[in-house]
Amino acid sequence: MSSSEPSPAAGWMAVATAALDTGHTEGFDPPVSVIVLPTDRSEPLGLLGDGAEVWRRLAGPMPVPTGDLSPEQAVIARQLAASGLVALGVHHPSAVRTLEPPHLSSPLHELVWALVARVAEERGIRCVFIKGPTLHDQGLRDREHSGDVDVWCDPRRWVELIEALQECGWQREPDPWWGTPIGHSATLSPTGWGCQIDVHRRMPGMTFDDESAFELVVADTVAVRMAGIPVLVPSRTSHAVIAALHAARPEIGRPREADSPSRVAIDLLQRLPDPVTACRRLGAVPALRHELDVCRPGVTLVDDGVPRDWFWRAQPDRVRAYAAALRELDLADRFRVALRLVWPAPDVARESARRAGEETDRPLAARLRRLRRGLVPFLSGWLLRKG
Repeated sequence: MSSSEPSPAAGWMAVATAALDTGHTEGFDPPVSVIVLPTDRSEPLGLLGDGAEVWRRLAGPMPVPTGDLSPEQAVIARQLAASGLVALGVHHPSAVRTLEPPHLSSPLHELVWALVARVAEERGIRCVFIKGPTLHDQGLRDREHSGDVDVWCDPRRWVELIEALQECGWQREPDPWWGTPIGHSATLSPTGWGCQIDVHRRMPGMTFDDESAFELVVADTVAVRMAGIPVLVPSRTSHAVIAALHAARPEIGRPREADSPSRVAIDLLQRLPDPVTACRRLGAVPALRHELDVCRPGVTLVDDGVPRDWFWRAQPDRVRAYAAALRELDLADRFRVALRLVWPAPDVARESARRAGEETDRPLAARLRRLRRGLVPFLSGWLLRKG
């Protein structure tokens, strides 16, 4: 606030982690005028009628003096305050200064974006939101909506952000690679409201180390607003390369033929005026070599080696893929993770069975089935080579 502006007097203020003006948004029955994410990060609340009207009035740059409310409005303000949606005072860290309409087709997902941004900001953790609907906004894909929220944070504070989001009601999905340098992201599933959040500490396919890659992306971002909260997303050029890496990433244990480049990645790179330079800046040329050969035939590409994520993922089956990944760890971590993979924790075993289409609540059965699924392709391949 500049010295020429008057200091605010005590009054009523609308407060929230994030809020959306849905007065003109279809799909709500009864019509909800405002969606508010309370400051305690509990489930979003829809306001309508007199409650929405009073809350709207209290959302602004200055507190509303108590004397400016009618007796009926004052009663509603006190009721909203009891729900944590209004505060009485001069300043509040979660005071809502502006109320904006939804930017995304899913207000729920937009509130998750805002929540992650607020949680990270409160802890001073730098974040860049990747993939998702901003690819559509930047003209990089036709599909607008995404089923989850992807955020790339400072890799040195990756675990801290995950733990903070768990305190807000998200639960980390089982992962045998947790606590090792192998995993590039953690999936958090909501225990109540919201959608899945993928927290990344790197993007597979970049030849730079985690910290350097993150700094390169952060240096080339633009700001957008989600539920009134400013967030950073990659520039159109950087975002196209990141999305192309995601599209071209080998599925673990299922290598893609060299002469079958990703059509999605090619489409993304062809939307850039100079995809080769864009890929070189992010160390993505080796991973996207086959796609760049299609986009820019005849251009000489410097061979920087195979990215570590690509090498182990591209092994002929999951057992050999995991064995290659294990070789990147020190001896103690190698033994610990190998034990996890062969005889995983109950939650990991059950999740593995679920993804394989096998429903079982018995950890022993889930572990044995996981072991069978891993050994069968390995032994089959070994016998074929011997033959």
